[in-house]
Amino acid sequence: MQRILRALATTGTAAALALSAVGCGSGTAGDAAGGKPAADRPAADKGATGKITVDTAQGQVALDKPAAKVVTLEWTYTEELVALGITPVGNADNKGYGTWITAKGAGLAEGTTDVGSRNEPSLEKIRALQPDLIVIDDDRSKANLKALQGIAPVVSFKYTTKPQLETMKKNFTELAKAVGKQDKAAEVNRQIETKAADLKGRLDRAGKGGLKYAVAQGFTANGTASIRMLTDDAIAPQVLNLAGLKNGWKGEPDAWGMTTVGVEGLTKTEQDATFLYVASVKDDPFTGDLASNAVWKGLEFVKNDRVIPLDPGTWLFGGPLSALHILDETGKALKV
Repeated sequence: MQRILRALATTGTAAALALSAVGCGSGTAGDAAGGKPAADRPAADKGATGKITVDTAQGQVALDKPAAKVVTLEWTYTEELVALGITPVGNADNKGYGTWITAKGAGLAEGTTDVGSRNEPSLEKIRALQPDLIVIDDDRSKANLKALQGIAPVVSFKYTTKPQLETMKKNFTELAKAVGKQDKAAEVNRQIETKAADLKGRLDRAGKGGLKYAVAQGFTANGTASIRMLTDDAIAPQVLNLAGLKNGWKGEPDAWGMTTVGVEGLTKTEQDATFLYVASVKDDPFTGDLASNAVWKGLEFVKNDRVIPLDPGTWLFGGPLSALHILDETGKALKV
């Protein structure tokens, strides 16, 4: 189920969103290499006594030196590499990444090889790139884990471990160790707190300190509006709460911290909240089918014009650059 929630595609928004956000395992470096003796593993994976030890969801992975040629199979970790100043040699689904992640500085460099979808990457393309590190999402890539480990050392991360914001920072820091960019990771992580404090100050000066909000992702599935409301278990509200904002959605969260509802479910939103949302330009149910819906029109935040779209490329399940983007977009939305 967790894998399904993140499988956003680049075409067919309804189907894509309907399919589509740090655990440190107890395994050893040998476990992370597929359990083979060092002599039987690929040369690139003989790192049991390496100088760098990375904590991953599959246990510790050891590297003799920082990785230079990295393939990443999950957008969040692609974003994190770019934030560190590292251009991956390969990435899963370049078009999808560029569509859904538009945070400042997060763009992929031209020439980054597209190695296929995140769910079904091309092992042949990955092998041809001769990477010295492969970065995966632990849930999505388990089926290919051993095959990937036969190509290069693999670091695997889990996004949904609570609290998600701290998990993201920890994963980011561990990935930075693997590529020799620990200082840069610390700098970028600090920027989140700095930007949140700046937004809080601007909100306070504008008389909007502690403003109540709800944040949602909307799409159409089978001709019906489907809305993901984000609870405080999700990373986006955790980022916004750093700025002193208060989440007005208290629904039951799934593993990603989301509550998926139809329009009737929106009546449970605290009605004095400002409703912030992300939706595709081509599939925005809030300006489309819901615009004439009686339940939608009867909501207090709709009647009082407190419904504000964020940039459609605001990735609500991303890394540090997406966190910064969420704060920037919210500041614009609230006009501070």
